[in-house]
Amino acid sequence: MYVYLRMLSNKNGHECTNTLLSIAKDLSQEFGAHVTVIAFSPTGEPKAYGAPTTDSILRTYLPEIHTSPSPTCSEMAGEAAARVDEMKWEVEETAFLAKGERVREAAAWSKILAAQTSVGKQNWWEVDVEALGADELPVFVRASEVLRIDVQRDLNTMESSQKGKMQP
Repeated sequence: MYVYLRMLSNKNGHECTNTLLSIAKDLSQEFGAHVTVIAFSPTGEPKAYGAPTTDSILRTYLPEIHTSPSPTCSEMAGEAAARVDEMKWEVEETAFLAKGERVREAAAWSKILAAQTSVGKQNWWEVDVEALGADELPVFVRASEVLRIDVQRDLNTMESSQKGKMQP
């Protein structure tokens, strides 16, 4: 990974996408590096980023700046890294499960639409639920609930606009 830093001449440098803090975040996420950045704005306001945390990195790598260095700091950093790895795994697992659910839902919709076509109905909600299987029924029920909510919202909007027209 190559990153080029340059001095920003404009006052709106914070709008630039490759900020020092975002580069630090990228380094920690892509390489698992322990990174800490502390920068001070022209007004003296500190901005910090640390992975796993700024404090744990400073205690681990610069124990002399702390009044009571803790020997467990590297363990804390390891625990934090393990937590991050676990969270990454959970995200990947959730994405995998969501993809599987989308595939199942698409298959159910194709069966619902096939049932609609086979009986010559114009709308999917006119399909006989007895003709649907166990996989299609939950998808049909959820879609029916969404349709009911949408229709109710439209009715409420129409009703409130009618009341507004009737009042002088």
